[in-house]
Amino acid sequence: MCLCRRLSEACIAVAISAALLAAKPGCLFSRAFCPDPLALAVALALEALDRPRLWRGHLVTNLIPPQIHPVSLVFKTGARLIGRGGLLRGVLVLITTSLPLTAAAVLYGLARGDGILWSVLEGYLLKLSFSITHITYGCLMGYDGGIACAVVKEFVRRDLSGCEKGLVNSACIETAAESLVDSFASTLFWYGLLGLPGAWLQRSVNTADGLVGFRQYGPLGLPSALADTLMNFLPARLTSFFLLGVGGLRAPHALCRMERVESINARWPLASIAVVLAVKLEKAGYYSIEGGGYPQDIDVYNALRLVNNTALAIATFTILAVL
Repeated sequence: MCLCRRLSEACIAVAISAALLAAKPGCLFSRAFCPDPLALAVALALEALDRPRLWRGHLVTNLIPPQIHPVSLVFKTGARLIGRGGLLRGVLVLITTSLPLTAAAVLYGLARGDGILWSVLEGYLLKLSFSITHITYGCLMGYDGGIACAVVKEFVRRDLSGCEKGLVNSACIETAAESLVDSFASTLFWYGLLGLPGAWLQRSVNTADGLVGFRQYGPLGLPSALADTLMNFLPARLTSFFLLGVGGLRAPHALCRMERVESINARWPLASIAVVLAVKLEKAGYYSIEGGGYPQDIDVYNALRLVNNTALAIATFTILAVL
């Protein structure tokens, strides 16, 4: 009963997403909010070609200097506003973080002309708003180089000081699965709905959530956390559907244990990848999704391959929906 309900929810999310993307609601308001299939294809090609590099201990894209990356700039702007304050200050953080890049994308959309060069430029700007390779390539580099624990620590907010193999492997898999939603599927989804402004709105809101959307910030982080939850609601379930479709149902009972994860969005990709790999994903002291035993290194490699293949399926779905 539980499994049927979960699968039905995922299928409904896909149907709704496909209908919304095909309708291109942004085009009804202005060409600035219209997705460009060619630009989307250019962005995805750049994503496939981009291999992150290390810069001051962090993985960064090769497509733009990290000091002037738009996400870095809005992150620094929002960080300056973090301090004592409640709900109203939280709204200010959200607006200050999300408005500049969204407004810039609107202005670009109003100013852009027709032709291939404009599509290529938009594709480049779109690519800067998303990436899954920074996680999959980063984890792969860490495991190939024997420094998995050090690399995974860069991606997660949890104690991995003991470098326990099962927990490190779990953290890597969880990060890849969550990033598939936050940093890839959701951005493409909102690009399909509202063009370049939609993509940068999602990226900016997610950046604000990464700044203050945690329990310790209380009311200050509530606006950003709520906005991020709303924007990722459909993409999280869409991603779950494609993870299961690409990987199969090896441990379907894990889908019925997703409620152990507090986030109503993160639980979907986490439970789904546990189903496909038949492994146990655990954040010690917070949750555990048992699809099997703790993941081994081979499970991490399989997870990264699964995430990349699922990203390709989601990209294909998005392109076909907006044509």
